[in-house]
Amino acid sequence: MGRKRGIDGLLIVDKPEGMTSLDVVRGIKRRFGVKKAGHIGTLDPFATGVLPIVINEGTKLVPFLEEGPKEYEAVLKLGEETTTDDWTGKIITKKPWEGVQPENIQALIHTFLGKIDQIPPMFSAVKIQGKPLYRLARKGLEIKRKGREVEIYNIRTKEIHLPLVYFQVSCSKGTYIRSLGRDIGREIGCGAHLRLLRRIRSGPFTIKQTISWERLKDLSQPDHLYPWLISLEEALPGFPELIGDEQLIRKVRCGKEMMVRDLSPQTLPGFEKGEWLKMSSPEEGLVAILKSELKRADISWAHPEEVALRPLRLFFPSPPPSPRRGESPGAGGDSVN
Repeated sequence: MGRKRGIDGLLIVDKPEGMTSLDVVRGIKRRFGVKKAGHIGTLDPFATGVLPIVINEGTKLVPFLEEGPKEYEAVLKLGEETTTDDWTGKIITKKPWEGVQPENIQALIHTFLGKIDQIPPMFSAVKIQGKPLYRLARKGLEIKRKGREVEIYNIRTKEIHLPLVYFQVSCSKGTYIRSLGRDIGREIGCGAHLRLLRRIRSGPFTIKQTISWERLKDLSQPDHLYPWLISLEEALPGFPELIGDEQLIRKVRCGKEMMVRDLSPQTLPGFEKGEWLKMSSPEEGLVAILKSELKRADISWAHPEEVALRPLRLFFPSPPPSPRRGESPGAGGDSVN
């Protein structure tokens, strides 16, 4: 039998339309008795798709995961701009779209590739003088916003059925697809807003790994999450891995740096100076995230006083979950709508 484990790691939820990202977090915490949880990358209430939820010790992973590229499928409606840059806002301008040629749309969309300067929408969490823009927008105010550099890695049209344009985009963290859609519409000359937005990738996590909200509502006990739970070590697939023995793990858990003399050349993976590594144990899973002080090839085994790896985050397994009170395994339990 494998070791009993707590609910630590990531749950990749397919967020439904009409819920905030915080609604999803609160529902999971309430339903499964989770003490700590959060989300990586906010999705607007009208948007659907990949929403990584970090649970318990998984919350410590956020700084190491949130930088990954995002990928979306979107539907743009030409001819109308709204207050929110999506269909939930009030229409503020209307212009004819009938003269737009599909081939011109395809060519224009490709001009957004690369690094671009983007003005965030008023209905966003971007803060101006400590106040989120959406609070000002709800009061009917609009203020001048500074542009922010974001990067579009890939963008292509999938279908065009005017006035609707179906497109797919891969972009950097912090990109507002609503703003991108608005700007595409302005370049076309008739304005536009998003009719649909679905995230299909967030960093290393894809839509294929998600559990639907409807399926989550059918679960009642914390251990029912195991088939969908991504463990702490699995959540960092691109990190070089060091398997620690009991003595080394004990030292790292005390927050001590690892000197060259602590390490075995045979078990140490390749890495660059400043790179993050993960230390794991067959019994406990992820133990720590480390930062390299030296390049692997530059370590001098003849000078064991050199520092090689420095602990950045330490992980301590949560205890195995207990059944929720008043619920038998397999029971439906309370709704988390």
